[in-house]
Amino acid sequence: MACSAMTGLDGRAAPSGTPATRSDFAACVDRCVRALIDGRQSAALNAQTQLSRWLGDDAVTLADGSPIDHALFDEAILSVQERVAPADGTPGLARLLRASREVAETIYAQHRPL
Repeated sequence: MACSAMTGLDGRAAPSGTPATRSDFAACVDRCVRALIDGRQSAALNAQTQLSRWLGDDAVTLADGSPIDHALFDEAILSVQERVAPADGTPGLARLLRASREVAETIYAQHRPL
C-alpha cells in the first residue's frame, strides 16, 4: 500500500481516522527507498510526498502522541538498512545507501529544520 493510501484527504490520519504509528512512518521511508532502488520514480515520489506532508504539519503526531519531526525521520532513514535488506550483497548495499541518501537529501531540501 502506498503511503498516501494510509492517510485521509488532509494527510493527517489513516482512513479509519487513526493517526500513523512509528512503524507506518518507517514503512513509508522504506517504500520510498525501495522504489528508488527499483527505479520506480512515481512510487518514490508518492512516498516522498507523504513524508513531506507529515513533516510539514506541526499538528500531526503519531498514534502515541510523539511528534512527526526530523528526529523521527533521521531515526527511520538511518535504520533503513535493518529493514530493507539488499538482495545482492555489496552492490545491493551500495544502491540502498545511494537511495537512502537521495531520500534524505530530498526531504531535507524541502524541509530544512531551523
